[in-house]
Amino acid sequence: MSNAGLLLDRAEAVGELGRVAETREDALTLLGGAILAGVPGLEGARLPRFEGQPREYFGKVAEIVEQGGGRAGVAALLSEASRLFPGKSGKGREAAAARDSAPHALPISIALEEDLGDEQILAIVKASRGVAASLGRRAALDLVSREEGGLCVSFEGASEAEAETIVQSLRASIEPSMRVSVARESHAFRDYFLDPLEAEGPDGQRFVLDHVRASTRLVDVAQAILEAYEEAFWPMGKGEKALPVVDLRRPGERGARRLFSQQTLHDAGVLPFDLLEVHPERRAGSVNPFLLTESLAMVKNQILEFAATHPGFEVQANALDVPTEYLVRFRAPGFAPGAPPRRIEEHEVLLVMPPDFPVKAPEAYFQREVFHPNVDAKTGLVCLGVLAESYRPGLHFGTVCQMLVDMASYRNYELREFYNAEAHAWASSPEGQAAIVAIGGRSRIELEGGAVRRARSVRIERLSA
Repeated sequence: MSNAGLLLDRAEAVGELGRVAETREDALTLLGGAILAGVPGLEGARLPRFEGQPREYFGKVAEIVEQGGGRAGVAALLSEASRLFPGKSGKGREAAAARDSAPHALPISIALEEDLGDEQILAIVKASRGVAASLGRRAALDLVSREEGGLCVSFEGASEAEAETIVQSLRASIEPSMRVSVARESHAFRDYFLDPLEAEGPDGQRFVLDHVRASTRLVDVAQAILEAYEEAFWPMGKGEKALPVVDLRRPGERGARRLFSQQTLHDAGVLPFDLLEVHPERRAGSVNPFLLTESLAMVKNQILEFAATHPGFEVQANALDVPTEYLVRFRAPGFAPGAPPRRIEEHEVLLVMPPDFPVKAPEAYFQREVFHPNVDAKTGLVCLGVLAESYRPGLHFGTVCQMLVDMASYRNYELREFYNAEAHAWASSPEGQAAIVAIGGRSRIELEGGAVRRARSVRIERLSA
């Protein structure tokens, strides 16, 4: 082939690379992934800093890769771009769908505690490759995320038993001068970006999900859409709670499919170009009155039994026979808003059985001031565990009462999902963790079984109508 033909091929490749990886974050993700994938021409190469226009930057990168690996190196670089950014490549949906048959991966997060340069981040990637080689495994870069402050490396075929060895080896291999923390991620697949992906609110307003990761949970997507609306539009006041639910609508298919909000986008089978419809949960038809009466009577007995066996736990109901509301009071060490948060001991919670109980979960609202990541600061609404996605009819209300006590005292809380951003930031901080442990609460590491996973924020952009 003539030199003109080679230049044309390079120009097309450069244009595609610049279109797919148009930010520093994307460029580092692509180059790091290419280094771990063994793309020829990158081994030992000194890569330029990402600056200027993406096309100009990848023009320099392609020239370096061609010098060491020829046209095969550039082709391999394009292949890695398709793997990491399936929605932006020409084979987006096919590439994302093929991941379901990919081998098991053990993802390890490497969180950066300071802003590192391109060379340092790529040095961490090379250290990961060395650890993988020492264990006879293959490492692959998932993502470099500026917003979440780190990167994620997957070790293909590695078992859970090897997780601690990999974590310790990575800590020892990364330069001591780099302030990083290494931990096991919570998902079990190689992460990737799902752009382009759109969501639709209850009023038909469209949103673009920007750089959304496949490991993002649907509840985080729903929360991001919910926060784009005024409170009056999406009622969350006492007695009129409306939880967000997510339906999947796929191009070329009829109808929509309800998704389980605790799943990741990957596990839910979401693909690039899919549409996520987010709307308030619609109430089902009325419950059989005999079932409702029987269930309410059972709840009453279970709550009174719990109160009788737990001194200091007081109950007040709105009716003698079949109450639908309970005001419970108890003592437990906890926190109220302040700077720093102040210690409190007394709590008061309103338990409400909705009209279609027991099909629908009960609702709980803290009546006194409380500072907790899983309690809405304005309404006191409890958003956690057995009162949310894990609720099933027949749940023993002694368990619910104990959960409220444990929640108030930080024996039971969730940092991967939160409804009070200020309380979440404090509870996640070293100061907050020390205060929680001091009152007998559980540390984040203890609560999450040693794996620290950062709460996932979702960037959205409202499309003009």
